[in-house]
Amino acid sequence: MYLIKYLKLADVFTVANLSCGIVSIIMSIEENFVLSTTLLFIAVIFDILDGKVAGLMHQKNSFGKQIDSMSDLISFGVAPMFLFYALQTPTPWVSILLLFFITCGMFRLARYNVSEAQGFEGVPITVNGVLFPVFF
Repeated sequence: MYLIKYLKLADVFTVANLSCGIVSIIMSIEENFVLSTTLLFIAVIFDILDGKVAGLMHQKNSFGKQIDSMSDLISFGVAPMFLFYALQTPTPWVSILLLFFITCGMFRLARYNVSEAQGFEGVPITVNGVLFPVFF
């Protein structure tokens, strides 16, 4: 129950982002690619909103930063990977490429979490929530 004291309104949008990513993965597995890509776009909106709400309500904290990064890894790393994998003929090279893609996304998010700099360095992983659906 101690977890509840850490949760803020902005975290509701983070959980919505995560939920869209998870359902997008399920839709990719079920070959419902239109819904899968739509959910990635919606996850982007929730990701933007969680940051805006946290800033406007002065709710930015390290707990929120961590759960946001974990949600982003699912929604903008794992979910696009599942979509791409489901659309391709699986080969060992595709699997290696996708493993590399997710690893780079994880490193990018971890670097952001430990960085003392304000703002972004490099390309945010959220871009994948737009690029993959557009390529679809």
